[in-house]
Amino acid sequence: MYFGSVKFFKHLIYTVFFGWLAIATFLAVFFGVKYGLEAKKNSEAAALASANASEETSAETLFLRMIGKGCSSEEILDIIKNNDVSAFEDYITKYAEENPGIFGETISAGAAADDGSADVDTAAEYTKLYPDLYAENPPSEFGEDDGTVYLTFDDGPSANTHDILYILNKYNIKATFFFCGGTDEENMARMKAVADAGHTVGLHSISHDYEKIYESVESYLADFYETYNCVYEATGIKPQIFRFPGGSINNYNRLTYKQIIAEMTRRGFVYYDWNVSGEDAVHDANWTSIYNNVLTGIENNTSDKAIVLLHEKQQTVYVLEDVIDKLIADGYHFGQLDNTVKPINFSYID
Repeated sequence: MYFGSVKFFKHLIYTVFFGWLAIATFLAVFFGVKYGLEAKKNSEAAALASANASEETSAETLFLRMIGKGCSSEEILDIIKNNDVSAFEDYITKYAEENPGIFGETISAGAAADDGSADVDTAAEYTKLYPDLYAENPPSEFGEDDGTVYLTFDDGPSANTHDILYILNKYNIKATFFFCGGTDEENMARMKAVADAGHTVGLHSISHDYEKIYESVESYLADFYETYNCVYEATGIKPQIFRFPGGSINNYNRLTYKQIIAEMTRRGFVYYDWNVSGEDAVHDANWTSIYNNVLTGIENNTSDKAIVLLHEKQQTVYVLEDVIDKLIADGYHFGQLDNTVKPINFSYID
């Protein structure tokens, strides 16, 4: 009988031995290839840094090129640590010059004396811009939530503003509008109608030009200040809350978002991202997709509240009443944001 025989155990030993040998060979090849690709990527990134060191290349452009090569922030730091690339000293210098305050307090070059003293500039220049651009009543603490649904509408005012107001009024629901503004008489009337109806008026961006506004803190403040004044002129309200175009962390502000958030927080404004999105601004959005996105997002939400991102789109008007009907039937209640509501904020950790 073969099973249990000496021949059987002999074949079993051969099978196990060669099986382990095959696995070991596969792992060696796999990790060898992976290491080789990583080393090649790091080498290319290091070469890229050296090649651009003598060019008039901005620190942001150089960084983004390295990101484009597939390098993470950690890998870029590894390149600095493991490669003798003097170009990175120039890179860090450029980056510090283009982003004052990024490393905290800025010590003036050549200011250090023999006694160890130094002239320290403790505030970036942009903190002196727009001295009237401060929230009037910054919150001292945030309240707790109990499953409230906050409907928020971006990119208004628009031709759909009054239709949205009509539906909200029908259900006696107060919502939040993050306005881009508009100086023409019609759009100013639309913003005033929202304010007069008792909804929360927040700020978005008058230009909505991601590349421009996220270029620097100064650029963001300029856009925000223009939006602020436009909305204030139309409504008589000085908004205390806002929403970043594209959310607080996006592909356009990787180098500036920390500074911008810190400066806006210092000025007392509160920003709100979202944890449910209707995806109503995508090109193929329709009644079914928006309806399912909102309801599924709220159902699967693990937070103590749902901040729902919607836009002033025609397709949003079509589905809004049905969404509200369903949420009411499911026992949800609605609220409007103000600066005492604890924000939902994005993070890279999430």
